[in-house]
Amino acid sequence: MSAKSVLHSQCSRRELLTVALVISMLLAVVHPSLCKEIILYDQQINAANPQGTLTVGNDGVLYGVASQGGGGGYGAIFTLTPPAKGQTDWTETILYAFPGGTDGGYPYNSLTPDGQGGFFGITDQGGTGSCPIFYGEAGCGTVYHLTPPAQGSTNWIHTVLYSFQGGTDGNAASGQLLLDSATGVLYGDTFIGGAYGAGTVFALTPPAQGQTNWTETLLHTFTGGSDGGYPLCNLIEDASGNLYGTTYAGGYVGSGTAFEMSRPPQGETNWTETVLYSFQGVGYGDAGNPWAGLVPDGSGNLFGAATTGGSSGYENDGAIFELSPPSGGGTAWTEKILYSFTGGKDGAVADNALILDSEGAIYSTTQAGGSWNYGTAFRLAPPVAGQPAWTFNLLYSFRGSPDGWEALGLTPGKVGKKVVLFGVTTNGGTDDNDGTVFELTNTGYAF
Repeated sequence: MSAKSVLHSQCSRRELLTVALVISMLLAVVHPSLCKEIILYDQQINAANPQGTLTVGNDGVLYGVASQGGGGGYGAIFTLTPPAKGQTDWTETILYAFPGGTDGGYPYNSLTPDGQGGFFGITDQGGTGSCPIFYGEAGCGTVYHLTPPAQGSTNWIHTVLYSFQGGTDGNAASGQLLLDSATGVLYGDTFIGGAYGAGTVFALTPPAQGQTNWTETLLHTFTGGSDGGYPLCNLIEDASGNLYGTTYAGGYVGSGTAFEMSRPPQGETNWTETVLYSFQGVGYGDAGNPWAGLVPDGSGNLFGAATTGGSSGYENDGAIFELSPPSGGGTAWTEKILYSFTGGKDGAVADNALILDSEGAIYSTTQAGGSWNYGTAFRLAPPVAGQPAWTFNLLYSFRGSPDGWEALGLTPGKVGKKVVLFGVTTNGGTDDNDGTVFELTNTGYAF
């Protein structure tokens, strides 16, 4: 009897379909050995130690922020242009090198596109404020605008929109700026400063017609107590214009919070902060000390990463969590730990922003752990029907040299028709530990 006859005699049509389904599912699973890292550029002193995530332009050009270098050592904004046809090397161009002083220094976090080819951003230091000197640079930080060159010129134009003064207005802007495209208002947070020294949430309003000065408004000043303190997050906005974010510390036990900033009712001016969840952290089997912000799904749930805590006995290596809005007439948000890092090959210290693909899978990076303890890139897939657990897939373990370490999150993009994830490492590489720009292929990311 032939093998084909034996197969048909032993397997029903339903069994054959089941086998085919299982095989197709196995083929669809992301396997670490299939994911490949490609170093696009080894950063050098002209744009060293990148920060935040990359922005992908319509032409495939990558835009990024370097906290060091730039000639004077105060950082730079750079681009990486894809190779021309038949070539393999990406080309780096410095758009702006920060001189320090009143122009600002040490740019921090990702760029925010202005919708017209330019970008908004923040510097950690510099400006006109009278804050103490850190790392040789005075000032409390700035908010800046970078616009493309005027016709006939090659120089991008840098404009300081606001200099933090270090008093009640805040100090050391931390999160990526959020642009309200309808009003032109920028929203952000500062890590420290404010009336209690525990940071702020602020808005910057464009100048009125005939004016030149942007106006800062404090939406909330953190006390460091039950309302939270020391935000480092990127804010997000819902359809009603309310803002959401996290604080690294504060809350009921000091392990941070997730919060909402609600817009004022009509005719009023005061925003209202509401703590959605107070993290319990180490010792409670809960996530703790979130550094990154939140990302929503289509059902109103919020996902985030915590640098410490976790469940299942792993108490201090970080976790990925989900916050679900109140249901059934209740008022309390519900937290669920989706994955707890072990500090081993899976990674540790999840301090970077998450991204979600069209199938609900979560992607990001860790700062530590992995095979060489230089951090990892990972994928967390939602449960299949009838299963409660999310599935963790290790995509890549960073080695320090030559591929970098301390990756700072991922950005989806395409190279030709190939879907990839771009990222930066703030350290490592082969050129004096100045960091790298990399590409991950075969990650399973679905646009």
